Amino acid sequence: MLEKTVTGLDGAFQWLSRLALLNMLWLLTSLAGLVAAGLFPASSAMLAVTRKWLMEGTEFPTIKTYFRQVKQDFWKANLIGWILTAAAGLLYFNFEILLQWNDEFSMIVTAAFYFIVFLFLLVCVNIFPLFVHYEAGVKTLFKNAFIIGLARLPMTLAILVILSGMVYFSVVLPAGFLFFSGSLVSYTVMKLMLWSLRNIEAGISETEQVEYPG
Repeated sequence: MLEKTVTGLDGAFQWLSRLALLNMLWLLTSLAGLVAAGLFPASSAMLAVTRKWLMEGTEFPTIKTYFRQVKQDFWKANLIGWILTAAAGLLYFNFEILLQWNDEFSMIVTAAFYFIVFLFLLVCVNIFPLFVHYEAGVKTLFKNAFIIGLARLPMTLAILVILSGMVYFSVVLPAGFLFFSGSLVSYTVMKLMLWSLRNIEAGISETEQVEYPG
């Protein structure tokens, strides 16, 4: 009993160490790129490491793998990130217009705007996990993020809740932000995404195996 407890505690501390290390790498890389150029490749590299943990185990050099991924995905991750940033800026501009001229717009226009924001969030929460999982062009990644976001809406909503929780956690406990916020969210989001993608792939495989009468 004692041996199992010690083994369990040792395993827990190892995972806490891995998550803390990955979180610090994410923060330092983001800051090194002055956030604007560092946040997106740092986030994609963090997701890539957690994906590798989930699919292949932990027996690989975390730091080396992380920085190799940052270098490999630097330009593409920033392109995706800045497209999303530009879209968010455009949405915010339209939101300000809605606030100032609220009486001039019908409820349909306002509802349509919030629906577009919702669709934008679907793409945001899915595109980077897909980016590190599949080799695809930027246009294809945006399309797949949109489709999977709608097709797996409960999973997407769960990811949004997790991200909201991270923001709240970071405000309430800033020290936790330094050690676990990004990496813990990355691990959870990637686990949900892989589970969802396996279900999608299994469904496609079953469909292909169905024999239709001639």
